Parts: sequence; C-alpha cells; structure tokens
Amino acid sequence: MRNPGSRELRRRQARLETQQRAAVREQVQTPRQEERLRRGGLFMGYSPGQITRLALLTGLGSVVVVLAAVFGLLVEIGQHDLALGIVLVLIALAMAITANTVTAPALPAARRDRKAVPEQIQGQLVGASPMSGTPGLAMVAVNVNRGIQEFRVRPALYEKLQGGAVVVGLVYTPGLQHVTSLTVIRRDRMAKIKPPVITRAMRLTVWLPFISIGALVGGLGLGGLIGALLPLGSSFLHPLITLLVALGLAALIALGTRQYARRLMKGLDLGQ
Repeated sequence: MRNPGSRELRRRQARLETQQRAAVREQVQTPRQEERLRRGGLFMGYSPGQITRLALLTGLGSVVVVLAAVFGLLVEIGQHDLALGIVLVLIALAMAITANTVTAPALPAARRDRKAVPEQIQGQLVGASPMSGTPGLAMVAVNVNRGIQEFRVRPALYEKLQGGAVVVGLVYTPGLQHVTSLTVIRRDRMAKIKPPVITRAMRLTVWLPFISIGALVGGLGLGGLIGALLPLGSSFLHPLITLLVALGLAALIALGTRQYARRLMKGLDLGQ
C-alpha cells in the first residue's frame, strides 16, 4: 500500500514545477531582428529542402513576370511607345524583388545547413504551444544551461509532448534551427503543460507578413495592367499615369494591411 504522504508530496512537487514553468515561460525572450534574419526570417524552423523549393518557385514566378514585361516592352516598341514598355519592365522588376525578399534571408542559412553537422541539446521543457511565429510550426521552449532556447517544430513532434513531458532532447540544424527529431527523455503525468488558447487573431497575425507581401505584389501587377490598358494611345502621359496607378494601388493595399494589422494587435492586447 502506497504512503498517502508520499502521494501528497508528489502532488506538491508537480504544482511547484508547474508554477516554475509558468514563471520561466514568461522570461522567454523572442529572438532579435538580426538573429531572426540570420536564422531564416519568416521561415525560421523550416528544413533546407523546403526553403530551396520555395525559393525556386518564387524565382520561377519572378522570371515569368519579368519575361512577360519584356514581351510587353517589345510590343510597345512596335507601337512607338518605348516609355510605357520601360515602365512595365520596372513594375515587373519591383514585383520580383518584393516577392524574393521573403525567401532571400533564408537561403544562406539553408545552404549552410546542407553541409553543417546537426547539433543536439537536452533540457527541461518549460513551454510549448501548437502555434509559433512560423506558419505551420509549433513552439517548444527548453531550459538549457540556465538559459531558455525556443525552437519551432513540426506538429508531429509537438504531439510527442502530450502526456507530461518534462525533459526532452532535440536534434536541429545550426542555421535555420530546423528540428529533425525530438525525443522525450522523462515524463511526469502530473506535470502536464496546458496548451495556450489560440484565437483567430493570433493565427492571422502569423500569416499577415505573407499576405501583406502577396497583396503588395498583386497590387503592383494589377495597377500596371490597368494603367497599360487605359485608352490613352501613345500619349506622353500614358507611362506616367500607368506608374502612378501601380504605385497608388500598391500604397493603398499597404496602408490597408497596416491598418488591419493594428486592429489584430489591438485585439490581441484586449485578449480577444
């Protein structure tokens, strides 16, 4: 027969560990901007293969857009409207550069990770969430050598933490910090971590940078197309109006997404 006193002692220890985790979780500091850019920016935690494929798709899309603009330039040269063709090419280049700024910060880290030796850590689990700052990835915070490190892991690895994981081991790439494996070293059924409440505003906030950049690129393209199709003939105002329409539509979209982001952040501050 078990001693009731030892059972009560284990419960007190479990409550104490839960309180300690909550206190430590509040001390977890988000990486600085330079650190996030060095580790992949918006794609921190993704695998090198995923980054390469995304960069390839973005690059191919940019090439198609620029080639279409060059074709438009040749058409405009045939219609004796060189200035309009040059404006279309400039708009296409702006679209390509804007789109590639998403994947560009992650490419150097992905290249390093392909040749680098994975690193390993082991420590106490102090926090976990099914959502992180990277879309599609969960978050795991581990206390290592009196310091807290935050990792972004695949949902399948996050599921391993169910059942009161206390000590975990991770294998990850040094650049993108892509976690290749997560092992639960010790469990405690009485020390479960309650997942935080994730609202719709929190989910949208994670995707907002991608939505903003996509809308900005689309606004430039739509504005340039509308301006080019205006029935102004070979007037010297046609290129200028086309450029103004493209920039104006892109500015309106950027302002709209900024206002929407402020509304989301206000909702998060209010706990909605």
